[in-house]
Amino acid sequence: MPILHARIQTERAGRYLAQFCKHAAAMGGGGHTARLHPHGPAARRGVRVTAEWSDTSGTVAFTPWGECTLTADAGTLTVRIDAPEEEGLARIRDVVTRDLERFSRREPLTVTWQRQETPDAPVVPTGATPATPRWGLSRPRLQTILLALAILLVIGLHVGVAGTVIAESRWTAAAGDIVIVLIVVKIALITLARLRLRRRKVARTPDRT
Repeated sequence: MPILHARIQTERAGRYLAQFCKHAAAMGGGGHTARLHPHGPAARRGVRVTAEWSDTSGTVAFTPWGECTLTADAGTLTVRIDAPEEEGLARIRDVVTRDLERFSRREPLTVTWQRQETPDAPVVPTGATPATPRWGLSRPRLQTILLALAILLVIGLHVGVAGTVIAESRWTAAAGDIVIVLIVVKIALITLARLRLRRRKVARTPDRT
């Protein structure tokens, strides 16, 4: 479930909390739909708005989009949006941002949203992506690296055997040719097996287009 957070620095946190909740309650009582959604197919779908609040906290439900929770303290208004889908999350975010900016025209508020995918996940600023390990390797790339190492190991072993054979055998040229052929055949077999494995994976993957 996607979640958005905003921590807004203001000395009038309680005032804005009450003002937004009262406005939301008025929207719910008046059955607002067009003012909340001026564009898009969702503008024709009704939304039920209900609000409950006190001096320090409030909850506004935008059914079926999601829910907005507000908390006020001495210098901060904290806003949290929970929604089952991205569309509802974006629409509630737009409503909250637009109303708070309109309420604070004399002293404009700065509303910066941060994203959180689940309640236990770390908060990530909107528009940013979580950092990934610098040295992380995907599974296909790791398999390719291991295959290359295996081929190098096989070549090394054969070269060592070839050196021994060449040093101790009278049939130096024949022994060298045999070693080279063995190396080429083994590499070809490994490559062929790799290609067959990839083809099987592609064949088993359902076509989503």
